[in-house]
Amino acid sequence: MKKTTKIFALFMAVLFLAQIPLISVSAAFDDFSMTQEEWDALYAEKRDENTLPTLCVGADETQLNITWHMAKDVAEAKVRLADNKEMVGAVVFTGETVPAETDEQLVCRVVMTGIEANSTYYYQWYTENGWSEAYKYESKGFDSFKMMLIGDIQIGGQTEDNPEEQSRIGYVWQSVLDEALTKNPDISFLLSPGDNTSTGKAADEWQTLLMPEYTRSLPMALAIGNHDKKGMMYNYYTFMPNEYFGQYFEGLDRDFWFRYGDVLFLVFDACSGSAADHRAMAEEAVAKNPDAKWRVGVMHQALYGPGLAFLEPETMIMLNAVFQPIYEMYDLDIVFTGHTHMQGRTHFISNGMVTGLAKSGETYTDPGGIIYLNTNACCDQGSAGWNPFTAYSFENADVTTYSTVDFTSSSMSIKTFRGDNSELLDSITIKKTKGFETDETKLSFQKMLYKIVEFLGWVYMQIDRIVVANRGGHF
Repeated sequence: MKKTTKIFALFMAVLFLAQIPLISVSAAFDDFSMTQEEWDALYAEKRDENTLPTLCVGADETQLNITWHMAKDVAEAKVRLADNKEMVGAVVFTGETVPAETDEQLVCRVVMTGIEANSTYYYQWYTENGWSEAYKYESKGFDSFKMMLIGDIQIGGQTEDNPEEQSRIGYVWQSVLDEALTKNPDISFLLSPGDNTSTGKAADEWQTLLMPEYTRSLPMALAIGNHDKKGMMYNYYTFMPNEYFGQYFEGLDRDFWFRYGDVLFLVFDACSGSAADHRAMAEEAVAKNPDAKWRVGVMHQALYGPGLAFLEPETMIMLNAVFQPIYEMYDLDIVFTGHTHMQGRTHFISNGMVTGLAKSGETYTDPGGIIYLNTNACCDQGSAGWNPFTAYSFENADVTTYSTVDFTSSSMSIKTFRGDNSELLDSITIKKTKGFETDETKLSFQKMLYKIVEFLGWVYMQIDRIVVANRGGHF
Protein backbone atom coordinates (compact mmCIF):
# COMPACT_ATOMS: atom_id res chain seq x y z
CA MET A 1 0.00 0.00 0.00
CA LYS A 2 2.81 2.40 0.95
CA LYS A 3 4.63 1.57 -2.28
CA THR A 4 1.49 2.31 -4.28
CA THR A 5 1.09 5.63 -2.47
CA LYS A 6 4.70 6.62 -3.23
CA ILE A 7 4.31 5.72 -6.88
CA PHE A 8 1.11 7.75 -7.07
CA ALA A 9 2.78 10.72 -5.37
CA LEU A 10 5.73 10.52 -7.76
CA PHE A 11 3.36 10.36 -10.72
CA MET A 12 1.47 13.44 -9.51
CA ALA A 13 4.72 15.34 -8.97
CA VAL A 14 5.89 14.56 -12.50
CA LEU A 15 2.49 15.55 -13.86
CA PHE A 16 2.63 18.85 -11.96
CA LEU A 17 6.10 19.68 -13.23
CA ALA A 18 5.01 18.85 -16.75
CA GLN A 19 2.26 21.43 -16.47
CA ILE A 20 4.56 24.34 -15.50
CA PRO A 21 5.46 25.36 -19.07
CA LEU A 22 1.80 25.14 -20.00
CA ILE A 23 0.84 27.44 -17.17
CA SER A 24 3.44 29.93 -18.35
CA VAL A 25 2.34 29.74 -21.97
CA SER A 26 -1.35 30.24 -21.23
CA ALA A 27 -0.94 32.90 -18.55
CA ALA A 28 -3.82 35.32 -18.71
CA PHE A 29 -3.79 39.10 -18.75
CA ASP A 30 -4.71 40.61 -15.40
CA ASP A 31 -8.36 41.61 -15.15
CA PHE A 32 -8.63 45.33 -15.87
CA SER A 33 -12.34 45.33 -16.71
CA MET A 34 -14.26 48.49 -15.84
CA THR A 35 -17.85 49.53 -15.46
CA GLN A 36 -19.07 52.66 -17.22
CA GLU A 37 -19.01 54.50 -13.90
CA GLU A 38 -15.43 53.43 -13.21
CA TRP A 39 -14.38 54.53 -16.68
CA ASP A 40 -16.09 57.91 -16.27
CA ALA A 41 -14.19 58.50 -13.03
CA LEU A 42 -10.87 57.46 -14.58
CA TYR A 43 -11.46 59.68 -17.61
CA ALA A 44 -12.31 62.67 -15.44
CA GLU A 45 -9.14 62.12 -13.41
CA LYS A 46 -6.68 61.51 -16.24
CA ARG A 47 -7.87 63.36 -19.37
CA ASP A 48 -6.02 66.61 -18.63
CA GLU A 49 -2.67 64.83 -18.26
CA ASN A 50 -0.37 63.50 -20.98
CA THR A 51 2.17 61.34 -19.17
CA LEU A 52 0.82 57.81 -19.61
CA PRO A 53 3.37 55.60 -21.40
CA THR A 54 3.01 53.88 -24.75
CA LEU A 55 4.30 50.30 -24.73
CA CYS A 56 5.31 49.42 -28.30
CA VAL A 57 6.62 46.36 -30.09
CA GLY A 58 10.37 46.14 -30.42
CA ALA A 59 12.54 45.43 -33.42
CA ASP A 60 12.04 41.74 -32.71
CA GLU A 61 10.37 39.51 -30.12
CA THR A 62 13.24 39.94 -27.63
CA GLN A 63 12.71 43.71 -27.35
CA LEU A 64 10.09 46.18 -26.13
CA ASN A 65 9.95 49.91 -26.84
CA ILE A 66 8.41 52.40 -24.45
CA THR A 67 7.88 56.17 -24.60
CA TRP A 68 6.40 58.78 -22.26
CA HIS A 69 6.45 62.51 -21.43
CA MET A 70 8.30 64.18 -18.54
CA ALA A 71 8.94 67.71 -17.36
CA LYS A 72 12.03 69.03 -19.12
CA ASP A 73 13.97 69.96 -15.98
CA VAL A 74 13.82 66.43 -14.49
CA ALA A 75 13.44 64.24 -17.57
CA GLU A 76 15.48 61.04 -17.55
CA ALA A 77 14.89 58.24 -20.05
CA LYS A 78 15.24 55.27 -17.70
CA VAL A 79 13.31 52.02 -17.36
CA ARG A 80 14.06 49.07 -15.16
CA LEU A 81 13.05 45.46 -15.74
CA ALA A 82 12.93 42.52 -13.31
CA ASP A 83 11.38 39.08 -12.93
CA ASN A 84 9.66 40.04 -9.67
CA LYS A 85 7.28 42.80 -8.58
CA GLU A 86 9.67 43.91 -5.84
CA MET A 87 12.16 44.71 -8.61
CA VAL A 88 14.98 42.86 -6.88
CA GLY A 89 17.93 42.51 -9.24
CA ALA A 90 16.31 44.81 -11.81
CA VAL A 91 18.21 45.72 -14.97
CA VAL A 92 18.18 49.43 -15.79
CA PHE A 93 17.88 50.51 -19.42
CA THR A 94 18.63 54.07 -20.50
CA GLY A 95 17.45 55.68 -23.70
CA GLU A 96 17.14 59.16 -25.13
CA THR A 97 15.09 62.29 -24.63
CA VAL A 98 13.79 64.21 -27.62
CA PRO A 99 11.71 67.38 -27.97
CA ALA A 100 8.01 67.17 -27.09
CA GLU A 101 5.08 69.15 -28.49
CA THR A 102 5.39 71.55 -25.55
CA ASP A 103 8.39 73.58 -24.42
CA GLU A 104 7.94 72.40 -20.83
CA GLN A 105 8.40 68.69 -21.54
CA LEU A 106 10.64 66.14 -23.21
CA VAL A 107 9.73 62.77 -24.67
CA CYS A 108 11.59 59.81 -23.17
CA ARG A 109 12.28 56.75 -25.33
CA VAL A 110 13.81 53.50 -24.11
CA VAL A 111 14.37 50.05 -25.62
CA MET A 112 14.18 47.07 -23.27
CA THR A 113 16.15 44.05 -24.47
CA GLY A 114 16.73 40.45 -23.43
CA ILE A 115 13.06 39.42 -23.35
CA GLU A 116 12.72 35.63 -23.32
CA ALA A 117 9.76 33.51 -24.43
CA ASN A 118 7.00 32.53 -22.00
CA SER A 119 8.38 34.63 -19.16
CA THR A 120 6.92 37.05 -16.64
CA TYR A 121 8.52 40.47 -16.19
CA TYR A 122 7.82 43.64 -14.26
CA TYR A 123 8.90 47.06 -15.45
CA GLN A 124 8.91 50.65 -14.22
CA TRP A 125 9.59 53.90 -16.00
CA TYR A 126 11.14 56.94 -14.36
CA THR A 127 8.69 59.75 -13.56
CA GLU A 128 8.81 63.16 -11.94
CA ASN A 129 8.01 61.41 -8.63
CA GLY A 130 10.56 58.63 -8.98
CA TRP A 131 9.90 55.13 -10.28
CA SER A 132 6.38 54.37 -11.43
CA GLU A 133 4.30 51.50 -10.13
CA ALA A 134 5.61 48.12 -11.33
CA TYR A 135 3.62 46.75 -14.26
CA LYS A 136 3.55 43.16 -15.41
CA TYR A 137 4.43 42.04 -18.90
CA GLU A 138 4.11 38.37 -19.84
CA SER A 139 5.86 37.32 -23.02
CA LYS A 140 4.28 34.49 -24.99
CA GLY A 141 5.75 32.02 -27.44
CA PHE A 142 8.20 33.10 -30.13
CA ASP A 143 8.20 30.19 -32.57
CA SER A 144 4.39 30.19 -32.66
CA PHE A 145 2.31 33.15 -31.52
CA LYS A 146 -1.00 34.97 -31.80
CA MET A 147 -1.44 38.67 -32.54
CA MET A 148 -4.56 40.83 -32.47
CA LEU A 149 -5.85 43.37 -34.95
CA ILE A 150 -8.13 46.31 -34.07
CA GLY A 151 -8.48 49.19 -36.50
CA ASP A 152 -9.63 52.81 -36.51
CA ILE A 153 -9.71 53.18 -32.75
CA GLN A 154 -9.98 56.86 -33.58
CA ILE A 155 -10.24 58.25 -30.07
CA GLY A 156 -12.27 61.45 -30.40
CA GLY A 157 -14.51 60.18 -33.21
CA GLN A 158 -14.98 62.63 -36.04
CA THR A 159 -15.03 65.69 -33.80
CA GLU A 160 -12.69 68.19 -32.16
CA ASP A 161 -12.78 69.11 -28.48
CA ASN A 162 -15.74 66.88 -27.62
CA PRO A 163 -14.97 65.27 -24.23
CA GLU A 164 -18.21 63.29 -24.12
CA GLU A 165 -17.63 61.63 -27.49
CA GLN A 166 -13.98 61.06 -26.70
CA SER A 167 -14.88 59.34 -23.44
CA ARG A 168 -17.57 57.24 -25.16
CA ILE A 169 -15.14 55.89 -27.73
CA GLY A 170 -12.51 55.44 -25.05
CA TYR A 171 -14.86 53.13 -23.19
CA VAL A 172 -15.63 51.16 -26.36
CA TRP A 173 -11.85 50.72 -26.80
CA GLN A 174 -11.50 49.66 -23.16
CA SER A 175 -14.40 47.20 -23.51
CA VAL A 176 -13.13 45.59 -26.72
CA LEU A 177 -9.70 45.10 -25.17
CA ASP A 178 -11.33 43.55 -22.12
CA GLU A 179 -13.42 41.16 -24.22
CA ALA A 180 -10.63 40.20 -26.60
CA LEU A 181 -7.88 39.67 -24.03
CA THR A 182 -10.16 37.78 -21.67
CA LYS A 183 -11.07 35.35 -24.44
CA ASN A 184 -7.55 35.32 -25.94
CA PRO A 185 -5.04 35.38 -23.07
CA ASP A 186 -2.26 34.26 -25.41
CA ILE A 187 -2.14 37.48 -27.47
CA SER A 188 1.45 38.67 -27.96
CA PHE A 189 0.79 42.17 -29.30
CA LEU A 190 -1.80 44.41 -30.91
CA LEU A 191 -1.54 45.81 -34.41
CA SER A 192 -3.56 48.83 -35.56
CA PRO A 193 -3.75 49.79 -39.26
CA GLY A 194 -4.07 53.46 -38.36
CA ASP A 195 -6.41 56.27 -37.31
CA ASN A 196 -5.52 55.74 -33.69
CA THR A 197 -6.84 59.20 -32.83
CA SER A 198 -9.22 61.67 -34.43
CA THR A 199 -7.67 65.10 -34.92
CA GLY A 200 -3.97 64.22 -34.77
CA LYS A 201 -3.48 67.43 -32.80
CA ALA A 202 -4.74 66.72 -29.28
CA ALA A 203 -2.63 65.21 -26.51
CA ASP A 204 -5.76 64.21 -24.60
CA GLU A 205 -6.73 61.85 -27.43
CA TRP A 206 -3.51 59.90 -26.87
CA GLN A 207 -4.00 60.08 -23.12
CA THR A 208 -7.43 58.49 -23.56
CA LEU A 209 -6.04 55.83 -25.90
CA LEU A 210 -3.57 54.86 -23.16
CA MET A 211 -6.01 54.91 -20.23
CA PRO A 212 -6.94 51.19 -20.35
CA GLU A 213 -4.57 49.36 -18.03
CA TYR A 214 -4.35 46.61 -20.63
CA THR A 215 -2.09 48.86 -22.70
CA ARG A 216 0.55 48.62 -19.98
CA SER A 217 0.82 44.86 -20.65
CA LEU A 218 0.05 44.77 -24.37
CA PRO A 219 2.74 46.01 -26.79
CA MET A 220 1.27 47.87 -29.75
CA ALA A 221 2.31 48.44 -33.37
CA LEU A 222 0.44 51.54 -34.55
CA ALA A 223 0.35 52.44 -38.22
CA ILE A 224 -0.32 56.01 -39.32
CA GLY A 225 -3.79 56.86 -40.63
CA ASN A 226 -5.15 59.95 -42.29
CA HIS A 227 -6.66 61.19 -39.00
CA ASP A 228 -3.32 60.75 -37.24
CA LYS A 229 -1.81 62.73 -40.11
CA LYS A 230 -3.94 65.82 -39.40
CA GLY A 231 -1.37 66.87 -36.82
CA MET A 232 1.99 65.82 -35.40
CA MET A 233 0.99 64.12 -32.13
CA TYR A 234 1.80 60.63 -33.43
CA ASN A 235 5.42 61.75 -33.50
CA TYR A 236 5.42 62.40 -29.74
CA TYR A 237 3.39 59.45 -28.45
CA THR A 238 4.79 56.47 -30.35
CA PHE A 239 8.19 54.80 -30.57
CA MET A 240 8.04 52.27 -33.36
CA PRO A 241 11.02 50.07 -34.29
CA ASN A 242 13.09 50.45 -37.46
CA GLU A 243 11.39 53.70 -38.44
CA TYR A 244 12.22 54.47 -42.05
CA PHE A 245 12.22 58.15 -42.96
CA GLY A 246 13.36 57.68 -46.54
CA GLN A 247 14.64 60.15 -49.09
CA TYR A 248 11.42 62.00 -49.93
CA PHE A 249 9.27 61.60 -46.82
CA GLU A 250 8.57 64.83 -44.98
CA GLY A 251 6.78 65.97 -41.83
CA LEU A 252 5.14 63.00 -40.11
CA ASP A 253 5.84 60.65 -43.02
CA ARG A 254 7.50 57.35 -42.13
CA ASP A 255 7.25 53.59 -42.58
CA PHE A 256 8.52 51.00 -40.12
CA TRP A 257 9.10 47.27 -39.90
CA PHE A 258 9.63 44.66 -37.24
CA ARG A 259 10.19 40.94 -36.92
CA TYR A 260 8.33 38.65 -34.56
CA GLY A 261 9.24 34.96 -34.64
CA ASP A 262 9.07 33.79 -38.24
CA VAL A 263 6.98 36.76 -39.37
CA LEU A 264 8.16 40.01 -40.98
CA PHE A 265 5.77 42.96 -40.62
CA LEU A 266 6.03 45.83 -43.12
CA VAL A 267 4.04 48.86 -41.93
CA PHE A 268 3.45 51.57 -44.54
CA ASP A 269 2.35 55.20 -44.22
CA ALA A 270 -0.36 55.03 -46.86
CA CYS A 271 -0.97 58.77 -46.59
CA SER A 272 2.34 59.40 -48.34
CA GLY A 273 2.61 58.94 -52.09
CA SER A 274 6.39 58.53 -52.00
CA ALA A 275 6.55 55.26 -53.90
CA ALA A 276 10.35 55.30 -53.95
CA ASP A 277 10.54 55.38 -50.16
CA HIS A 278 7.88 52.71 -49.67
CA ARG A 279 9.65 50.32 -52.03
CA ALA A 280 13.04 51.05 -50.50
CA MET A 281 11.72 50.27 -47.01
CA ALA A 282 10.25 46.96 -48.19
CA GLU A 283 13.49 46.02 -49.93
CA GLU A 284 15.55 46.83 -46.83
CA ALA A 285 13.30 44.84 -44.49
CA VAL A 286 13.13 41.79 -46.77
CA ALA A 287 16.89 41.83 -47.34
CA LYS A 288 17.55 41.88 -43.60
CA ASN A 289 15.12 39.03 -42.93
CA PRO A 290 15.74 36.41 -45.63
CA ASP A 291 14.71 33.57 -43.32
CA ALA A 292 11.26 34.94 -42.43
CA LYS A 293 8.53 32.39 -43.21
CA TRP A 294 5.72 34.96 -43.57
CA ARG A 295 5.53 38.54 -44.86
CA VAL A 296 2.72 40.79 -43.66
CA GLY A 297 1.83 44.23 -44.99
CA VAL A 298 0.00 46.93 -43.03
CA MET A 299 -1.44 50.16 -44.40
CA HIS A 300 -4.36 52.38 -43.46
CA GLN A 301 -6.38 52.89 -46.61
CA ALA A 302 -8.21 49.82 -47.92
CA LEU A 303 -7.24 48.68 -51.40
CA TYR A 304 -9.93 46.00 -51.44
CA GLY A 305 -12.21 46.71 -48.51
CA PRO A 306 -15.84 45.58 -48.72
CA GLY A 307 -18.28 47.95 -50.35
CA LEU A 308 -17.56 50.50 -53.05
CA ALA A 309 -14.59 52.29 -51.48
CA PHE A 310 -12.24 50.50 -53.89
CA LEU A 311 -13.81 52.56 -56.69
CA GLU A 312 -12.70 55.88 -55.18
CA PRO A 313 -10.16 57.59 -57.48
CA GLU A 314 -7.51 57.83 -54.78
CA THR A 315 -7.75 54.08 -54.15
CA MET A 316 -8.10 52.96 -57.75
CA ILE A 317 -5.33 55.18 -59.10
CA MET A 318 -2.78 56.32 -56.51
CA LEU A 319 -2.93 53.67 -53.77
CA ASN A 320 -3.14 50.70 -56.11
CA ALA A 321 -0.38 52.04 -58.33
CA VAL A 322 1.96 52.64 -55.39
CA PHE A 323 1.35 49.68 -53.10
CA GLN A 324 0.08 46.72 -55.08
CA PRO A 325 3.31 46.33 -57.11
CA ILE A 326 5.33 46.41 -53.86
CA TYR A 327 3.20 43.65 -52.38
CA GLU A 328 3.66 41.58 -55.52
CA MET A 329 7.41 42.27 -55.83
CA TYR A 330 8.13 41.22 -52.27
CA ASP A 331 5.67 38.33 -52.19
CA LEU A 332 3.47 39.32 -49.24
CA ASP A 333 1.06 36.77 -47.78
CA ILE A 334 -1.53 39.09 -46.24
CA VAL A 335 -2.20 42.83 -45.93
CA PHE A 336 -4.10 44.44 -43.04
CA THR A 337 -6.04 47.64 -43.78
CA GLY A 338 -8.73 49.90 -42.27
CA HIS A 339 -10.09 53.37 -43.10
CA THR A 340 -13.55 52.42 -44.41
CA HIS A 341 -14.83 51.27 -40.99
CA MET A 342 -16.11 48.11 -42.67
CA GLN A 343 -15.06 44.63 -41.55
CA GLY A 344 -14.28 42.24 -44.38
CA ARG A 345 -11.81 39.93 -46.05
CA THR A 346 -10.95 39.25 -49.66
CA HIS A 347 -10.39 36.19 -51.75
CA PHE A 348 -6.82 35.62 -52.97
CA ILE A 349 -5.79 38.57 -55.15
CA SER A 350 -2.86 39.08 -57.50
CA ASN A 351 -2.29 42.07 -59.78
CA GLY A 352 -5.79 43.36 -59.16
CA MET A 353 -7.56 40.11 -59.98
CA VAL A 354 -9.08 37.32 -57.91
CA THR A 355 -6.84 34.30 -58.44
CA GLY A 356 -8.58 31.93 -56.05
CA LEU A 357 -11.53 31.67 -53.69
CA ALA A 358 -10.91 32.04 -49.95
CA LYS A 359 -14.08 30.72 -48.33
CA SER A 360 -14.72 31.14 -44.62
CA GLY A 361 -13.93 28.09 -42.54
CA GLU A 362 -11.66 26.53 -45.16
CA THR A 363 -7.96 25.66 -45.21
CA TYR A 364 -5.78 26.41 -48.24
CA THR A 365 -2.27 25.15 -48.96
CA ASP A 366 0.21 27.29 -50.93
CA PRO A 367 -2.47 29.50 -52.50
CA GLY A 368 -1.54 32.00 -55.17
CA GLY A 369 -2.33 35.59 -54.31
CA ILE A 370 -2.64 37.88 -51.29
CA ILE A 371 -5.46 38.14 -48.76
CA TYR A 372 -6.54 41.64 -47.69
CA LEU A 373 -8.20 41.88 -44.27
CA ASN A 374 -10.02 45.13 -43.52
CA THR A 375 -11.07 46.21 -40.03
CA ASN A 376 -14.07 48.19 -38.89
CA ALA A 377 -13.78 50.80 -36.12
CA CYS A 378 -14.20 51.59 -32.45
CA CYS A 379 -15.57 55.06 -33.21
CA ASP A 380 -18.36 54.31 -35.69
CA GLN A 381 -18.82 51.17 -37.74
CA GLY A 382 -19.90 51.14 -41.37
CA SER A 383 -22.30 48.73 -43.06
CA ALA A 384 -20.09 46.52 -45.18
CA GLY A 385 -21.17 45.63 -48.68
CA TRP A 386 -20.11 43.12 -51.28
CA ASN A 387 -17.77 43.64 -54.23
CA PRO A 388 -16.08 41.15 -56.57
CA PHE A 389 -13.06 40.84 -54.27
CA THR A 390 -15.03 40.15 -51.09
CA ALA A 391 -14.97 36.70 -49.51
CA TYR A 392 -16.60 37.81 -46.26
CA SER A 393 -18.08 41.02 -44.84
CA PHE A 394 -19.80 41.89 -41.55
CA GLU A 395 -23.08 43.71 -42.04
CA ASN A 396 -23.79 44.95 -38.48
CA ALA A 397 -23.00 48.66 -38.30
CA ASP A 398 -23.51 48.85 -34.53
CA VAL A 399 -20.88 46.35 -33.37
CA THR A 400 -17.12 46.63 -33.42
CA THR A 401 -14.92 43.61 -34.12
CA TYR A 402 -11.43 42.30 -33.54
CA SER A 403 -9.33 39.76 -35.41
CA THR A 404 -6.65 37.35 -34.28
CA VAL A 405 -3.94 35.75 -36.39
CA ASP A 406 -2.14 32.59 -35.22
CA PHE A 407 1.26 32.05 -36.81
CA THR A 408 3.45 28.98 -36.91
CA SER A 409 6.32 28.36 -39.30
CA SER A 410 3.93 26.55 -41.66
CA SER A 411 0.45 27.96 -41.00
CA MET A 412 -1.48 31.19 -40.58
CA SER A 413 -4.98 31.06 -39.06
CA ILE A 414 -7.10 34.21 -39.26
CA LYS A 415 -10.24 34.66 -37.15
CA THR A 416 -12.60 37.59 -36.74
CA PHE A 417 -14.90 38.01 -33.75
CA ARG A 418 -17.60 40.34 -32.51
CA GLY A 419 -16.09 42.81 -30.09
CA ASP A 420 -18.90 42.51 -27.54
CA ASN A 421 -19.24 38.74 -27.12
CA SER A 422 -16.43 37.13 -29.19
CA GLU A 423 -18.84 35.33 -31.49
CA LEU A 424 -16.77 33.87 -34.33
CA LEU A 425 -17.67 35.65 -37.57
CA ASP A 426 -15.05 34.49 -40.04
CA SER A 427 -12.05 32.19 -40.18
CA ILE A 428 -9.56 30.90 -42.71
CA THR A 429 -6.29 28.98 -42.48
CA ILE A 430 -3.36 29.15 -44.87
CA LYS A 431 -0.73 26.40 -44.89
CA LYS A 432 2.65 26.92 -46.48
CA THR A 433 5.01 24.20 -47.68
CA LYS A 434 7.30 26.40 -49.76
CA GLY A 435 9.72 29.16 -48.88
CA PHE A 436 10.10 32.49 -50.67
CA GLU A 437 11.78 32.14 -54.04
CA THR A 438 13.01 35.32 -55.69
CA ASP A 439 13.34 35.49 -59.45
CA GLU A 440 16.02 38.18 -59.67
CA THR A 441 15.48 38.80 -63.39
CA LYS A 442 11.75 39.29 -62.89
CA LEU A 443 12.32 41.47 -59.82
CA SER A 444 14.78 43.69 -61.69
CA PHE A 445 12.24 44.15 -64.47
CA GLN A 446 9.51 44.99 -61.94
CA LYS A 447 11.77 47.56 -60.28
CA MET A 448 12.52 49.15 -63.65
CA LEU A 449 8.83 49.51 -64.48
CA TYR A 450 8.16 50.81 -61.00
CA LYS A 451 10.47 53.77 -61.62
CA ILE A 452 7.55 55.33 -63.51
CA VAL A 453 5.38 54.98 -60.40
CA GLU A 454 8.13 56.47 -58.26
CA PHE A 455 8.29 59.55 -60.49
CA LEU A 456 4.51 59.95 -60.54
CA GLY A 457 4.47 59.49 -56.78
CA TRP A 458 6.94 62.33 -56.43
CA VAL A 459 4.72 64.55 -58.61
CA TYR A 460 1.69 63.57 -56.52
CA MET A 461 3.54 64.57 -53.36
CA GLN A 462 4.22 68.04 -54.71
CA ILE A 463 0.53 68.50 -55.55
CA ASP A 464 -0.55 67.01 -52.22
CA ARG A 465 1.72 69.40 -50.33
CA ILE A 466 -0.18 72.33 -51.82
CA VAL A 467 -3.59 70.74 -51.20
CA VAL A 468 -2.80 69.87 -47.58
CA ALA A 469 -1.47 73.38 -46.92
CA ASN A 470 -4.68 74.91 -48.29
CA ARG A 471 -7.06 72.71 -46.29
CA GLY A 472 -4.95 72.71 -43.13
CA GLY A 473 -4.18 69.01 -42.92
CA HIS A 474 -4.95 65.63 -44.45
CA PHE A 475 -8.53 64.61 -45.18
